[in-house]
This record gives sequence, C-alpha cells and structure tokens, in this order.
Amino acid sequence: MYTEKIVNRQLFFFLFIQRTTIVISFLPALTSAEALQDAWIAGVLALLPSAAMILFIGKLAIIFPDKSIVQYSQELVGPLLGKFLSLFYLFMFLLMAATDLRIYAEVIKTGFMPETPIVVVMGIMMLAAVIVVYAGLEPLGRCVDVIFSLFVIMLLGSLFFSLMHADFRNLQPVLSKGWSPVIMGAITPTIISAQYTNMVMIVPSVDEPQKSLRAALWSILFSSLALVLFCVVVVSVLGADEGARAAFPVFKMIRSTRISEFLERVEALTILAWGLGLFITASVNLYSGSKGLSQLLGLKDNRPLILPMSVIWVAFGIQIYKDYFEVKQFFRPEMVAPVVFFIVLFPVTVLWVAYLLKRPGIKQSRR
Repeated sequence: MYTEKIVNRQLFFFLFIQRTTIVISFLPALTSAEALQDAWIAGVLALLPSAAMILFIGKLAIIFPDKSIVQYSQELVGPLLGKFLSLFYLFMFLLMAATDLRIYAEVIKTGFMPETPIVVVMGIMMLAAVIVVYAGLEPLGRCVDVIFSLFVIMLLGSLFFSLMHADFRNLQPVLSKGWSPVIMGAITPTIISAQYTNMVMIVPSVDEPQKSLRAALWSILFSSLALVLFCVVVVSVLGADEGARAAFPVFKMIRSTRISEFLERVEALTILAWGLGLFITASVNLYSGSKGLSQLLGLKDNRPLILPMSVIWVAFGIQIYKDYFEVKQFFRPEMVAPVVFFIVLFPVTVLWVAYLLKRPGIKQSRR
C-alpha cells in the first residue's frame, strides 16, 4: 500500500511557520504586557522549556516511528483508554485551527474589510486548506516548499522597514522590575509550543523519522529568534506601553511605517505573510485531525472527513470566542496553561508512564 512521505525539511517548514504565525499576530503584546521593555528576554527564556516540551511530546513519536498517537496509544494502554486519550489531541488540532482562523479573521475585519462577515474570511481560508489537504500530504509539502521562502522574505521585509523608525532607547532600563515579570511573560510563548503536537500525526509520514526531533528543535530555535527580534522591534518602534496595549502590535508597527511619499501601506507584507502562514497552519491541523479521526474510526481514507470537519471547525471558531478580546484573554498564562496541560501534557504523561512500565516487553516483541 502506498504511503505518502515528506522529508524533514518540510516538517521543519511546517513547524516553524505554525509557531511564527502566532508571533506575528499578537504574541509580542502578550509578552510585553508582563515584561514591558524586557519582552525580548522573556522570548529568550521561553526557548529551553519550549524545547523540553517538544522532546516530551515528540520522543514517543520517534519511539513508534511507523505509528501515529492514535495507534501507539492503543498499543500502550489498550484500545478503549488509548482511543480516549487520542481524543484530547484531536480536540487540540481543532482548538489550534479555530483560534488561528479567528485571529486572522479579526485582523482582516478590523484593518481592511470591516463590513465583511467573519465567517466569510474564515470560510475562504479553510476552503483553501480543504483543497490542498484533499490532494494529500505530499502536495501540502510541496506547497510549504514554495511558501517558506516568501514567508521569510516578507518577515524580514517587515523588520527591515520598521527598523528605520526604531528607537532602541525604548528597551531601557533592562530588568527594571526584576525577573518576576519576565518569567511570567515567558509562560505564554512556552505554552504556544503545544502546536508541535502535529508531530504525533506527521512523523509516521516523514522519510527519516529518527531525524524529526532535530528538525523540530531547529524550528523552535529559529521561531524563538523571530519572536525575540519582533519583540525588540515592536518595543523600539511603539514603546513598551503602546506595544502592550495594541491589539495587533506587529500589524500596528508596520502600519505606522511610512517609507516615502510614494511607498506606503507596507503592512501588506505582514498580512500576506500572515495569510500564507495561516494557510499552512490550518492545512496541517486539518490533515492531522482528519487523519487521526479516520484511524480512530477505522476508516481507510481520511478524505471523506475533510469537508465536514472543516465546516465544524469554522463554526467552532465563530462560537468559541465572542470577540477579539476573548481570543486575547485565552492566551493569558492563567487561561492557556491549564488548558494545554490537560489537553496535551496529561495524555502524553499517561502514555509515557505506560511505555516505561511496558518497555521491556515492547523491546522483546520487536526483536
């Protein structure tokens, strides 16, 4: 039976774009809200715990390289409990996709098309994801090969044009309120690394699964670098207080940039990069969710689930948040940390305990 395969380069692109898309939406504001001008330090501090979370989530996927979490969870804890634990991750894919779609729809409605219903923006983006996911994982991998370069170029362009208006004195004084606000500001960027749960579904389709953790760790390193750079530039251009209050700080920073009398509206760079990133994020989550659900139901193909699942996801994204402020509130440490712990870390902890208890038997059966 033919199995679709991607390479670790494409996995790196998937994971980098997923996390960086959140960075260019409103994460610098959430970080600087606690740390103010020390937001960049919070971004640096978030790197090590983020890497630890990725290792904790992804290592089991490497131990069972030919199986998704739906399959190896049933091997570790039995069919009934294994399927139940898999549901946590399927819900996580839904939550991530719905939240990202809602964020993008809010900024499009607020900044460009105030009369356009949110459901239209979310529906069009999800329809694009449906088309590429229906074609398969390999076409999605080829899409990210093309999009990655454009995504990075537009991010660098956004930073370059903003640097012309930067005042790095806004980054002073350093650690004026001590380490406590900085540590609190590092919680949300760390929790955002839960997006790497897609590894538990994609690793079986990677050509060299043993190298997948390396690709994931490199992606968290570079996406953390992007977070630090955007924190520095946002605070330098807008100031710490304005950066913390802005609904979409990167968008506001770029929109306030004027290159010359003839070159304006350079925020299109950020919005286009954001749109491309969201397309990849929604597609990866839709693939992971439909693939996992098809395995859970014992179906041979995930394609019949893609369209109805996308409709449910758009409806969920509209209903779960009343407005932008509820979306932003969700990313506060006291809100998002318990959700991620229960949905992501609790199931994988149970699976790790089961694996460690059964490890001698598993190793013997593989000989």
